[in-house]
Amino acid sequence: MSIGNLEEEEFAKVLRSKLSVRTPVKSIERLFGREKELELVQEALYDDGGHVFIYGDRGVGKSSLAASVATQYQTSDNEPIHIPCGKDTCFYKTIEEIAERVLRRSGGKRDLELTHTFNLKVYKLQIKDKERKVTIPPVDSMFTAVDVMEEVAEIHSERPVIVIDEFDQIESAKERANFAHFLKDLGDRGVNIKFIFTGIASSLYQLLGDHESSFRQLFTLKLDRLYWSSREEIAYNAIKAFDLDVDEEIVHSISRISNGFPYFVHLLTQNLLWVAFKDEENVKQLQLKHFELAIARSIVGISGRLQKPYDSAVLHKTNDYLLALWATADSENTIRYVDSIFKSYLRINKQIFGADPEDENKPVGLQQFKKILKKFMTKEHGEILELVEGREEMYSYRENLLRGFVALKAQEAGIELQGDTPDEPKIPTAMASSRFSGRAKLSAYSADPSKYVKFRSEE
Repeated sequence: MSIGNLEEEEFAKVLRSKLSVRTPVKSIERLFGREKELELVQEALYDDGGHVFIYGDRGVGKSSLAASVATQYQTSDNEPIHIPCGKDTCFYKTIEEIAERVLRRSGGKRDLELTHTFNLKVYKLQIKDKERKVTIPPVDSMFTAVDVMEEVAEIHSERPVIVIDEFDQIESAKERANFAHFLKDLGDRGVNIKFIFTGIASSLYQLLGDHESSFRQLFTLKLDRLYWSSREEIAYNAIKAFDLDVDEEIVHSISRISNGFPYFVHLLTQNLLWVAFKDEENVKQLQLKHFELAIARSIVGISGRLQKPYDSAVLHKTNDYLLALWATADSENTIRYVDSIFKSYLRINKQIFGADPEDENKPVGLQQFKKILKKFMTKEHGEILELVEGREEMYSYRENLLRGFVALKAQEAGIELQGDTPDEPKIPTAMASSRFSGRAKLSAYSADPSKYVKFRSEE
């Protein structure tokens, strides 16, 4: 189409080599800003009996780090096994699934042998020109689980790795505790296999529970948000792959909206490049028009689950609810005091309606604003926010992906949140002033006059 005369399939292939929105990054060359964490996890896996638990917020890149380090540690004679968790994940069935995957990948053909008491899964393998029969009994005890894992680890590879992803999804405390027992028994038996778990912070303690002795089997790593330079590096790396120029303000905005979550950097950059590729003109430089369309495309792509709480918070409400919600996303900090959010609200209101607005557009007072924030905690208003450790004046997002969605919606409406310096009101640019005049009713949606409001995030 319009980028270097690339055909669509060729364009998509290059794009996939640089960005990964739907699946974890598996190459350390694409894991920007995680060099230190990668090194620490790799070292931990070399410890006898050592396993890893990577925890942090959703969208921070836990699965990508786990997949990358697993690929790096795993020997070339096979690939890591990846097991996603769900609310009904059962420990014993998971062990059976791991065993079956290993044996199927090894070319095994399964027979089912019936006995008087239970079914045995028998695999016939061809290993080094010799046929080998491997019997997998029903895994219904910890002893059997370790036995089965010891046998399939030998078949899998020289250094087998299993990734247990989204451990926090498992609802049963009993099932989580079984994994803790299992890790300890693997270490005591010296089984040659490594496990890498990912999950949110609380699931780490749910995993261990009262089994503090399991700590010695686990290297625990909290994965924080990406530094600003690493966010920009992801975007620039993808853009340069197509030999394109880009206004640094666009990359700055991508970095700001992402709030340090790689998912949003990949999402926005991918949509930015698709917009440019679909442009009827030959594109050599990414422009603001491309970025605005990329914002809209990004919202469409993730609105299925996140639109509902956003609508509950602002639909059929006064302007103050909309501005208050945007204000909650106006910071790099994921935990904010009420006074800080209130300053963001006042700044946004002033930028849109001016220093002396009409009565219906005047900002509410602090006490009324606090009531609005508290409503954002209720189910009727989307359960957007939650109090931090029960403190009345400190809020965080219930889910940080929601924060990113709110930032995208604000950007779509023409409000560029400051992000890096949220609490100091700034003077709007001449362009911003010229794009908004007169009285207007705000809306949560882009078909509103507020979309013409533009702000610049100053260094």
